[in-house]
Amino acid sequence: MSGVQRVSFVLQIDESSRDEYIRRHEMVDPELLQAFREVGIRSYSIFLDGGRLFAYMEVEDFEHAMAELSGQPANIRWQQFMSDLLIKHHEDSTLKVIPEVFHFTSAVE
Repeated sequence: MSGVQRVSFVLQIDESSRDEYIRRHEMVDPELLQAFREVGIRSYSIFLDGGRLFAYMEVEDFEHAMAELSGQPANIRWQQFMSDLLIKHHEDSTLKVIPEVFHFTSAVE
């Protein structure tokens, strides 16, 4: 997949917030999804294990996409909406990017 970065990160919620976290993701603002497309996010998945969230994103340029989203009104609203559930990994972020150590793809031609 040339020209696309694969990025994974972890987030944390209290396990007691699990059902609410899932419920909120059943109603993601369509404006936010459009903003994802506009900043080059091609695919974004979140997996839940207890209170630990594993996110995987395929994006043209992760740093650029995050910078663009930081000022986007729909993203600001979403971040505020989710802030009561997410636990910070360190002072200024709820997410921690984790490195890829293995990747396999079977290209069909």
